[in-house]
Amino acid sequence: MQSITNWDPRKKVGNDIIDNKHKELFDLIKDFKNAVWAGESMSIKEILLGVLLDYSFQHFETEEEYLKESADYTKHCLEHYILIKKLNTFIIDFRKNRTDEKIVTSYFFENWLKSHIERYNHPYFPIETEDMGLINKYRKIDKFNPDSSDRRRYKRISCKEVVNETIKTDCYNATHLRNGKATIINMSYGGLLLNCASHHDINDLLIINFKIGSNFSMTEKVRVKKADNEMHGVEFIAPSESTIDFITSLYGSVH
Repeated sequence: MQSITNWDPRKKVGNDIIDNKHKELFDLIKDFKNAVWAGESMSIKEILLGVLLDYSFQHFETEEEYLKESADYTKHCLEHYILIKKLNTFIIDFRKNRTDEKIVTSYFFENWLKSHIERYNHPYFPIETEDMGLINKYRKIDKFNPDSSDRRRYKRISCKEVVNETIKTDCYNATHLRNGKATIINMSYGGLLLNCASHHDINDLLIINFKIGSNFSMTEKVRVKKADNEMHGVEFIAPSESTIDFITSLYGSVH
């Protein structure tokens, strides 16, 4: 049986936004399975599971936005509730050592997402695509003013404007399973600019973990979008509420 972590056209549901979110879920599941098989520490696996759970919530909310006019909307929401409940049960069992990590992890995710896509996505999304209005909403967000001198979607904040000291972060590459360190140059709602001791490739998935002062800590999963020698531009995958709140407060206090 083909692994659920390998994307192929048969898994497409006919909606670019949903398909891209499914691809992201596949990547997160693959990273977690790789960490299990490589014998990574429990703290790394906990972070990967936490990001997977948060991203699953966000993904299911997006699906429900598309299907809110469907006659089977309630049925679809119930399916999402069951999937989250199963994922939570899996995480609890995993934490308490109630499972054979390698066998159960592979079996669980092989069925958890695959059955959802085949039973609850394929029958609906080919018809429920353009008329839900959500695609136009995303396109509007992505627009920028061509006359503006700042062509970035998210304005960056230099770390020198945040604290007087250099912000150092642990930087675990979940794609290649290696630990590293990085210095944060600046940050925004979209992601971070990192100066990394080791090079990371485009599309590598990283886990960053750092503290600012005694009141704020950030642990996030990010994807490398640009890489130029030691400088790496990374985007947040599923930023936590605390991260969003922190950066929001920075925009008010710095400027």
